[in-house]
Amino acid sequence: MKKAILDSKEVKSLIDGVGPSLGYDHTSAPIFPKGRKDVCVVRRMTENGSTYGFDTIYLVWKESDGAVKYKEIKNSKDTKDYIHIDSIVVKKDGGVSVKFGSGGSYSGIPWNKSLVFKLT
Repeated sequence: MKKAILDSKEVKSLIDGVGPSLGYDHTSAPIFPKGRKDVCVVRRMTENGSTYGFDTIYLVWKESDGAVKYKEIKNSKDTKDYIHIDSIVVKKDGGVSVKFGSGGSYSGIPWNKSLVFKLT
């Protein structure tokens, strides 16, 4: 069986299509875990060009049948904070651990979070 591989352009195109848009938007390059190309995490910056913007973090994966799936895992619509991605790791049990956070760029309240996902 051929292993499912995500292409960076495929990921960016998907998130550009499903992510929110205010006109001045940017989807960053996906971040893949070490040794894997079937799962990644990506940030979309959504901005209106002057007064409002926020980040959204997505988990994206490709199933063995070729279907590409995604899940929004965090956004900063309420705080307008920039969100950075620290890491993505596939655990031995198959869970995907994603660490991300913010320096509190607008809210003034820095935070870090770690979530584990089971891919379906």
